[in-house]
Amino acid sequence: MVRKTEDFTAGTTIKTDVAVVGAGPIGISTALELAKSGVEVALIESGLERADDTAQELSSFDSRQDDVFHARSDLTVRRAVGGASALWGGRCVAFDPIDFEHRPLTAQAPWPITSADVEPYMQRACDWAQCGQAIFNARDVPELAHRDLVAGLADGDVRTTDLERWALPTRFGREYRYALRDTPSLSLWTGVTCTEIVTGEGGDSVDHLVVKTLDGKEGKVVANDYVIATGGVEATRLLLASDRHHPEGLGNAGGHLGRWYMAHVEGRFARVKFNTDDVIYEHERDRDGVYVRRRFTFSPKLQRDLEIPNAATWLVNPPISDPGHGSGILSGVYLTLISPVGRFLLAEAIREAHTKTEGRPEIMAHVRNIVRDLIPSIRFAITFSYARLIRKGRKAPGFFIKSADNRYLLHYHGEHLPHWESRVELTDERDALGMRKVRTHMHFSDADYESARKAIELIDAHLRATGVGNVEWLTDDPEGSVREFMHGFAGYHQAGTTRMSETADGGVVDSDLQVHGVRGLYIASTSVLPTSSQANPTLVGIALGVRLADHLAGARKAGGASER
Repeated sequence: MVRKTEDFTAGTTIKTDVAVVGAGPIGISTALELAKSGVEVALIESGLERADDTAQELSSFDSRQDDVFHARSDLTVRRAVGGASALWGGRCVAFDPIDFEHRPLTAQAPWPITSADVEPYMQRACDWAQCGQAIFNARDVPELAHRDLVAGLADGDVRTTDLERWALPTRFGREYRYALRDTPSLSLWTGVTCTEIVTGEGGDSVDHLVVKTLDGKEGKVVANDYVIATGGVEATRLLLASDRHHPEGLGNAGGHLGRWYMAHVEGRFARVKFNTDDVIYEHERDRDGVYVRRRFTFSPKLQRDLEIPNAATWLVNPPISDPGHGSGILSGVYLTLISPVGRFLLAEAIREAHTKTEGRPEIMAHVRNIVRDLIPSIRFAITFSYARLIRKGRKAPGFFIKSADNRYLLHYHGEHLPHWESRVELTDERDALGMRKVRTHMHFSDADYESARKAIELIDAHLRATGVGNVEWLTDDPEGSVREFMHGFAGYHQAGTTRMSETADGGVVDSDLQVHGVRGLYIASTSVLPTSSQANPTLVGIALGVRLADHLAGARKAGGASER
């Protein structure tokens, strides 16, 4: 059942068994898993079923936000049913077993669980994201196993068989609209914002949630258990702001709330030159039609021996905004994306990343590329438009142009090491509902930048040793290039600020995602991840949400739920 703002009057009390706050991918998956188990669930969403400027403005940063690395809030957060799934491209990647290990490199951020604790939930996470089988290596996919990324390039300490998977892309608000409406034990409340988690005077359990509508009507939510699934920064903000009986915020006994903010380290500062044209330079599809892409990755042994962060690198097109690429196809895509039509073809963050350029766009140079390359450009426009926009089922997640000289730009995507200085904090400025806004301080160290260069050096050594190619550097200062690339590019993957830990001294939530010291309060968000891996965090976040749903449903079957 969907309940809207007009159903909420001043003084309304929503009573339920489990309240889930936030209807993004993790919140929707967790709520529906609970409801399927017969648990009564109220799913509380600040936004509406469609994007709304008034709701979106509630997520705006403090006006004094001066974090040069963090992207704008409108690019990283979406207040609407479906949440940030309206903004993503659909890339789904698994965390690796080494991410959960106690490594010297991340000794200050130990995991209280192992890969084995998450693995049983990965297929269900893939089902929710609609990205196919929970298989992330080409050797385990029969229809892909017989081919290498480059002919003659076998796996060693540098590997090229690890895969990323792509969702439809799945817009959770659209895909699960009918399930949210028709599931008997679930009520979805839209246009209702949680502004405070109120504990009893003892502070060890939740008494109720304060909620407000966009027009200022106030009420509360009373439940046996509360799951905060509002996204990384917003979950952190809500815990910090709920300071009525906890002056430093809920779960902050160890001082970690809002600290250890992580994204990923990214850059494009080198290209690879292969000695053969037998290269898988584009997406492949498995037997279910799911798009996958191979990546350069590093063996756990190599990571341990060299004490390097986890990382992945893959082939990409040259920058489409630079007409120097000479491709009519790339120029055609660029002109389409900067036109008014472009905003309907890609999420805004992705569109901006592909079209940014120094100075004014060189329109005529792009037009000349198209004219010189007219027939291939027309052919591409027809075939890709069909694959991306018209074909039923899975849509092509992107496109790749075969290089005439076997040179391909590399995109580095690496683990952001945990840093105490990297943080989210409350300010005195308030939003329209009276909630304090936040300011971010994203910190990257020299080790983060150096890890990118080291990774490409390892790829270069592997290519040369196998005789299939080599790396060509595009700058004499890779670290500086990465630093510049990251300006305005962090904050899409929000991890670390409510991290899980064995004890309250080491983090914010325990291994079951319950906030330390506050019974019945759980965080289902990528912010609970102690380390950031090489992987986009959404898929593992969904897996942890499904795991939490099983935990809560199991407790009820065992008679573990208290009565309100």
